[in-house]
Amino acid sequence: MSQKRLGIILSYINLAVGMVSNLFLVPFLIKCLGDSDYSLYKVIQSFSGTLALFHLGISTIVTRSVVKHEASPEAYTEEDKKNTLALSILASFAMAICVIIVGIIIHSLIPSMYGNTFSPEDIILGQRLFSVFVAAAILHILTDAFSGCITGHEKYAVSALIALLKSVAKIALYVIFLSCGFGVFYVVVADFIIAFTVFCLSVLYSNCVLRELPKLVRFDKRQLLEILSFGSAILLQSFVNQVNNNVDTTILGAVIEEKRIITMYSSALAIYSIYNSIVSVMASFFLPKATRLVDKNASGEEITNFVIFPGRFQAMIAVACIFGFALFGRNFITIWIGEEYMDAYWVVLILMIPVTIPLVENAMISVLDASLKRIYRSVVLVVMAVLNIFVSILLVNLMGFWGAAVGTAASLLIGHGLLMNWYYAKVYGLEIGRLFVSIFKGILPVGSVTSLLCLPISLFLPNTIAMFLLKCILFVIIYAILLYRFGINKKEKSIFASLVRRFLRKRIK
Repeated sequence: MSQKRLGIILSYINLAVGMVSNLFLVPFLIKCLGDSDYSLYKVIQSFSGTLALFHLGISTIVTRSVVKHEASPEAYTEEDKKNTLALSILASFAMAICVIIVGIIIHSLIPSMYGNTFSPEDIILGQRLFSVFVAAAILHILTDAFSGCITGHEKYAVSALIALLKSVAKIALYVIFLSCGFGVFYVVVADFIIAFTVFCLSVLYSNCVLRELPKLVRFDKRQLLEILSFGSAILLQSFVNQVNNNVDTTILGAVIEEKRIITMYSSALAIYSIYNSIVSVMASFFLPKATRLVDKNASGEEITNFVIFPGRFQAMIAVACIFGFALFGRNFITIWIGEEYMDAYWVVLILMIPVTIPLVENAMISVLDASLKRIYRSVVLVVMAVLNIFVSILLVNLMGFWGAAVGTAASLLIGHGLLMNWYYAKVYGLEIGRLFVSIFKGILPVGSVTSLLCLPISLFLPNTIAMFLLKCILFVIIYAILLYRFGINKKEKSIFASLVRRFLRKRIK
């Protein structure tokens, strides 16, 4: 089995583990920590998300360097590759120092920001939690270059396996620490332990197995400028991602005193995050191919076809998730965290629908990375993030937590849906109309028909765990049958048939 196929399978296994862990851990954390400590943990976690701004896309730079060397070893030598890796590691250390400085500043601001909504004891605990988050963020930054080596060699199975071990370790450590009564601080310590382990595994595999050893042959100003230029775009984009992912919880934590609302909204964001992960799991597997397309100056038609192929598989998952959650989401939330948090259902739907647009076309991000043209995307999304902050603050004061959801949804629609697609069409010749028609052709109608057929079981079957699972299984079976019969094309049918035959042969053996 190829590395890419095995990597995708392991990624979906990891995704399943992550989903189960989130579904299990959220109520487990709420039960063990209570609304007060859990809301403090989520607020500080969201607040510390600003530290992710210092990821400069080093892994992408290194991946691109490895692919370029493999494709043209004469034009881009082993020495060039080692030099890029060394410069990338130096840039990572520089960013780690920036994280320490910014972390100290933010640490001092926590009492003034949350002093009105949390007790003095909570503020002290929050500062301790934040300090551990800073240390974990530094490890993530230092891991980037070595992760890039693994992806550049297309060792997708290794990357996916490390991610899977990370998910399993997270569940184990959380359960062990909380079962022993260690409290919220050790939940964050568990994250640090995992970050340290991933760093060690990535360094060892990159250096000892792949033999990718950094060597600063020359201090190449052009190369360093390329890294910093691309990294600046990634930094701006990271800012946007962190704002969109964390601004809601951060603002609610500063404005709303009722901890139940923060718990509810954090739970909604957990479901939203799972949805993002499910649909975008294939995104990291296309950078090498995108690099080859860019190097040969592919046409707009070729790039559109490149995006459509994974986009359709992502749309199959996205449509199932949206219609399935619309039907059974209220049942799920009642079983998962309780009916008192039912507003999370509407928050999730408000966020899921607009984010689907960039999710089904996220292979274009690989094209941007391959051509080192992230800057426009980053600038557009930064403008939208700033607007999101102001709109969310304004609407939260007028509408409560609904305002935060509406502000984020609006920024997603304008930033991703309109401005980025205009850029893709202008610069790469992406055929936007054909892209979305081709991606959703057959899939969206099948999702609608499946929902209508499953509406009676949603309304009339009782709301128990067993019945909820039965509803989901029936929905998936009906959706899969209709999708195979009416929704997918011959090429996609052959891919699915090949996977089924391979699976059956292994089962028989």
